[in-house]
This record gives sequence, C-alpha cells and structure tokens, in this order.
Amino acid sequence: MKALLTIRQFLAYLGILLTILIIRCLPLFAVRLLARISGISMYAVPSLRRLVLANIAAALPEIPEDRRRHIARESFRHLALNMLEFIWMEGIPKRIGRCYPPESIGKEIRERIDRHRERGERVIFVNPHLGSWECSGMAVPLYVKLRLAAVAKPIRNPFVNRMFNRRREASVGLHVIFSRGAIRAAITALRRGESVGLLIDQNSKERDGGVFLDFFGLPVACTTSPALLKRYCDAHGIPTVILYGSSVRVGPDERLVGFCRPLSKPFGEYADDREVIRELLRDSEEMIRAYPEQYLWLYRRFQYIPEGTPEELRRRYPYYATPPRPSFYRRKRRPANAAAASPQPSSQPSTTQPTGDNIS
Repeated sequence: MKALLTIRQFLAYLGILLTILIIRCLPLFAVRLLARISGISMYAVPSLRRLVLANIAAALPEIPEDRRRHIARESFRHLALNMLEFIWMEGIPKRIGRCYPPESIGKEIRERIDRHRERGERVIFVNPHLGSWECSGMAVPLYVKLRLAAVAKPIRNPFVNRMFNRRREASVGLHVIFSRGAIRAAITALRRGESVGLLIDQNSKERDGGVFLDFFGLPVACTTSPALLKRYCDAHGIPTVILYGSSVRVGPDERLVGFCRPLSKPFGEYADDREVIRELLRDSEEMIRAYPEQYLWLYRRFQYIPEGTPEELRRRYPYYATPPRPSFYRRKRRPANAAAASPQPSSQPSTTQPTGDNIS
C-alpha cells in the first residue's frame, strides 16, 4: 500500500511539474486570464461558494448581498492569481519587476528596514492571507535584503513539497520553516540573524498556545506566536522588532504594492501578549476592509465558538462553526506505559523556550 501511495504521489508530482512548466511559458495576460477562469470555476462549486459567502456575511454583515457575491467572485480570482502569478514570476527578476516593481516598496519602508538592519535587529513580519502573501515572502529578501525564514504548512505530497521549497530557497533565498515545531525553528532562525515571516490569521488551539480574540467582532482562535517570539528574543538579548506587513494589488494593472507598519508603542508597554495580537488583528481588519476582494475567505476562520458566547453573538457565526472539542484545550493523554517508554521532555521552562506548533 505504501508503494502504491508513493507511485500515486510521484505521478501527481509529474502532472504538477508539467502544469508549472506550461504556466511559466505563458504570457502574463494569459496567466491572468487563466486565473479569472479558475476563479469562475471555483465560484461555481456550491460548497466553496457557500463557505466563502458565509465567511463574508459573518465578518461584514453590513454589506448588501450583491456586494458580498462580488467580493466572493473576486476572492476566488485573487486566490488563483496569487498562486499562478507566483509560479509565473518565481526566480525571474524581469517578471517579478512587472508584477511587483521595486518602487512598490516605498521609500519609508526601505528606510525603516535599513534602520533595523543597521542596528542588527531581526524583523518578525506578521502577514494575513491578503493580496499576495506568497510574493510578500519573495519581496523581503529580494528588495530589502533581509534573510527571511517563512513559516508554511508542508504539502502532503513529499515530492511536490520538496520541489516548491527548493524553488523558493533557490530563487530568492527564502528559508522555509514547516508549521509543525515552528516555534523552535523560528527561534533558531532568529538566533542566526534571520528575520521571520508569520501568517497571523489561522486557527490555533489553546493547547498550542492559542487564545480567543475578536476578529471582525467575533471571538476567534488566534496564535500568539509573534508576541511569544519577541518576548523570547528580549529575554535572550536578541534584538528584534514586530512589523505588520502585506502586499496588495492596486490600480487597473493590478501591480503589487507593499504596506508595512510597526507596533504603535514599544513592546514592553503592552499589558500582555494578547494586547499585542489584538493590535495586529486590528491592522489586519483595516487592510481587509480596504481590500476585501483580495482576502482568503475560503478558510474556516470562524470555526470555533468559545464557551460562554452569548446567543446573540453565536448566531453571527457561520454554519460550520462549533464549540471546541476537549482536544482543543489539551492533547489526548497517552497510556502510562507509552509515556514511560518515550524520551523524557527537556527540563527547560516553556516560558523560556516555547515549543508549540501554533505558527501557521
């Protein structure tokens, strides 16, 4: 069975490789046309359309129905464009310049990054699934000359996973960290002088350090990874700053433009990690409201309804939302004999070396 699975995965890899080669041979207008066709096809799938419309209604209930449908259609198109355009331009500076011109990283952003680099500070970039998050990871090492480690979920097909990560690292020097065990890997990257890119808008279980915080007025399970990493770095003398950033498409030519902003006050002045994440979520909300068509509404962001949620607020959640299961709060305990046979955990306190897998 394992051999058959490997064969299927390898055949799928060959098919994906052929598709990539075809996309890279197309002119840009054909890539964008293919993205439009792909977006229309995804919108035509009832289950996908229902999910996206439910998320938009939960986050933006004040928007009329016809506007929500327009946002949904464009969201599918932008998702396809994000993937196809990234494949088309990856590793080819001339193509990158057409889609993401160097001047799109404004003078203020460049000067800010230069100051951080001169002071030897690593940057913890926080980015939502907005615009082209893939190209955000490409622009940082290419345009502002920072070594970047970006956290990504591994692709289940090992051949495809290896191909994409090798291409990312070879084309722009982007170091990919897998989401499982990402805190440890991110700390290692920060220690060796790399900056780190994190996606903030994915569900994180409480057992992995997640907390419930408001996102568009609804409590959602959020990662505290940016604050955890910053606090660890401060405790160990590693100079770091947290920056919110995103790359969105503007104008009729839909060229990518970079946005970046620091925290509103020094990290030490925040009451706790939750306050830091609240501010980053508010930054995300502001950008998503400005560019709702470019957000990834396909993700089940409002999946968990926290205990004690008032009924009136509960009704705002999408159809798929449910109360968390016990495993959300704690991992299933292993039998005593299995625990005894396993290696003993490190004696290092978790507050010093966070080990959760809640970076996504």
